[in-house]
Amino acid sequence: MNSKRKMLWGVLGLAAAALASASAAEAQTAAPATDAPAAAPGAATMPKPKPKRPTPPRVDVVVVNNRAVALTALLAAPAGAPDSKKIAGPLAPGKKVVVHLTHDKACLFDLHGDYADGTTTEAAGIDLCKDKTLNLTD
Repeated sequence: MNSKRKMLWGVLGLAAAALASASAAEAQTAAPATDAPAAAPGAATMPKPKPKRPTPPRVDVVVVNNRAVALTALLAAPAGAPDSKKIAGPLAPGKKVVVHLTHDKACLFDLHGDYADGTTTEAAGIDLCKDKTLNLTD
């Protein structure tokens, strides 16, 4: 390659680099579109908050097994409801556990306990928001 050609390619390379850097600088400083509404500062970076679902009320109840026999299962259901679910068990004699129950406005529960010796206990309409400790006794 002769020296004139080398010089021409060098000049073209410099011109292309200058043009590319000028385009990048112009793109960075370009004015925003005028048809878009003006946003508050920082609004574009903040995500929209998600609407919060109301959480049902919850009560924490301490279940204490003061019996000489282990509790195998403690079932609870809202008062008068046919379906109950296991909330505690197994629970050894002398031990305690904290259970978390969601409730309606009344906070009344029907309870059923099964023990290792085959005995059961039933309690209906217990206000667990008022009595937050269940003492299981003989």
